[in-house]
Amino acid sequence: MNVDPSTELERSRSNARARQTWETQAVGSQRATAPKGSRAYFEQIRDYRYGYETPFIPTFFNFADMRGKRVLEIGVGNGVDAVEMLRCGAVYTGIDITRNHLDLARRNIELVQDQNLTGRVENIVEGDLLEVSLPGNYDVVYAFGVLHHIAHEAEHLRRIYELLRPGGELKVALYSRYSFFNLWLVLTWLLKNRMRNTLEDWRSHLAECSPLGTPVVIKIRSKAEIQSLMARCGFEVVRYGKKGFVQAYLPGIGRFLAPDGHILKACAGVLGWYHCFICRRA
Repeated sequence: MNVDPSTELERSRSNARARQTWETQAVGSQRATAPKGSRAYFEQIRDYRYGYETPFIPTFFNFADMRGKRVLEIGVGNGVDAVEMLRCGAVYTGIDITRNHLDLARRNIELVQDQNLTGRVENIVEGDLLEVSLPGNYDVVYAFGVLHHIAHEAEHLRRIYELLRPGGELKVALYSRYSFFNLWLVLTWLLKNRMRNTLEDWRSHLAECSPLGTPVVIKIRSKAEIQSLMARCGFEVVRYGKKGFVQAYLPGIGRFLAPDGHILKACAGVLGWYHCFICRRA
């Protein structure tokens, strides 16, 4: 695939910042107290992810329907979603630019091999999607909380289009501008940080645990902006949901509410942190 030369420097900087942040601390690792890479470490991250922060992931993105399907995950993290998809029978390929994430994902998968996984790993690859050779013809491309960290996301989406089989699905979650968490980020920037850093820097520090002064790319947009981007890159939206409103956002009463219950779902529909899309290659 030919990459627009004007984006190459921006892409290089974006990737370098991402590696700098996540090679040091894997995404979600702050949720675990157990030794890194242990079975308990992955279980703690999984419990937080599916039991508190984003319990909607397996159902909204229909992991149960992945049996026998070739799935490409962009951004493997700690391999929590990879393991869940393998449990559901996916033929799994993962790609990430961060070796730390790839090592952890491989370790997580290795630790659950004794659990009679019905899926199988096709490949786990290090590199940028635009630079790595992949066989294509995937049934599903999945990227949770990844594309909004990519400066060159339009090129990524066009590459994803090429890698999907006709009628294949892209399943993504992207940050929402009109969300409780983004409002909190802005307020803490004004009142706590007192604008000593840029909003971009502060947002990255709180949301992604990046050191102040070296923010990762974060794009926060409206539903309409993302729909327009998807359409320009050849995708048809077939399902949408606004998700991601946790108990802590409602002090006092939040702890009495089910993480995936009706009240928090209703709140997420208005002020959720994630735009969740299932798109079809048109």
